[in-house]
Amino acid sequence: MRTLPTTLWLRGPLAVLALASVVMVLRAPDERTPWWGITQSFLDVHVYRWGAEAVRAGVPLYEGLLWGPNARFFAEMPFTYPPFAALLFQPLPLLSEPLMMAGWATLTLGLLYLVVRMAFRALDYAPATVTRQVSLCLALICLSLEPVRTTVWLGQINIILLALVLADHLLSRLGPGHRFARWRHLAGVGSGLAAGIKLTPAFFWAHWIVTGRWRLAVVSGVTFLATVALGFAVIPSDAVRYWSGTVLESGRIAQDSVVSNQSLRGVIARVLGVDAAPTAAWFVLAVLAAVVGLAMAALLHRAGHQLLALTLSGMTMSVVSPFSWGHHWVWFVPLLVLAVHHAIAGRRWYLWLLPPLLWSATAAWVQSFPNPDFPDDRWVAIGLFMLGGDIPPVIFGLITNVYPLVWLVTVALAALLLRRARRDGTRLRGYGTTDDSSPGAAGSGRG
Repeated sequence: MRTLPTTLWLRGPLAVLALASVVMVLRAPDERTPWWGITQSFLDVHVYRWGAEAVRAGVPLYEGLLWGPNARFFAEMPFTYPPFAALLFQPLPLLSEPLMMAGWATLTLGLLYLVVRMAFRALDYAPATVTRQVSLCLALICLSLEPVRTTVWLGQINIILLALVLADHLLSRLGPGHRFARWRHLAGVGSGLAAGIKLTPAFFWAHWIVTGRWRLAVVSGVTFLATVALGFAVIPSDAVRYWSGTVLESGRIAQDSVVSNQSLRGVIARVLGVDAAPTAAWFVLAVLAAVVGLAMAALLHRAGHQLLALTLSGMTMSVVSPFSWGHHWVWFVPLLVLAVHHAIAGRRWYLWLLPPLLWSATAAWVQSFPNPDFPDDRWVAIGLFMLGGDIPPVIFGLITNVYPLVWLVTVALAALLLRRARRDGTRLRGYGTTDDSSPGAAGSGRG
């Protein structure tokens, strides 16, 4: 196992940056600002609650909009998740709204730290004190990334889904001698549940297959089918409605062209200047992006870069999805861990440019616009892709599509990494150096 440097030259700057990240999140905009403060919305967890209440009341989930009576600034919203999600959220109406929001925020923040720890574990870092300290600092720094800040602000479920998929990856690598080896047979359940809650994680079935982990793909698929069957068993009319057509209605979310849609479909619509991207063009380019992303993930996995492979597949999932809000891109969290790992392990000064460049492209930059329809009489744009004003057209075109561009840059850098390793005639190291299918994996005990 590898260890992080114990020097204060690493932990000191990270601690300062972590503090600055927390200040940024609490002050831009001010945490107490109605609606826009990080603890002032929780819209999506309320939608989860309303979905659960609709099931209890026998109200159709997908025939119109849902709304729950409360004093907060919430509009009616569609329930866009599979029927299983509404069943999973049944405990939420049992809690008072303040307790629900506080509990959801606590769960999200706790899992954010756990995700960073799991990423370091996937890189074979020992669970030492310095690893915990660096993980805490990076988790707090990640809080100022737009996908994470927005996930916390809206009470979204993205960090939970990320943790479920990462848990599958780690469980699949456990050998017989590991203390948690008895749980290895559950690898695949996490991503199956994630797909049952929100369909897009089904993309990882392809990742498990191209990386040669067929058992994970089967377990994940069977778990997903069990969630579908549960929906048909408990709320059959909603299940029929969802799976017979609602599942394909991406227009229920928003127009393809809105800058909040950081997917390939959104890029196409914005480049063409239309509200809805042509389906044929999107399908062809999405298949091409999926093939490129998965092929690169397969090569990285075989070369030993297992976490980078998984992270790239997570980003590819967001690229090819019909609609990807900025907060869907929580896979920037393990990508930032990978950038820091590369900077430490690579021992080249220019590699330290990767973490700040990634943060700059994905941070929760804030810009306000007057708007009397919102509390505080303003609309607050959060994220680089949301910024406007007097920006040159070329730069504006880049920043409004920044997350797909980060994916493209990641693919290119991964290709350079593989090419350099082949040129040097050395095996790539640092992302889990044991193939899951190799004899050594069974006895390595690596997490």
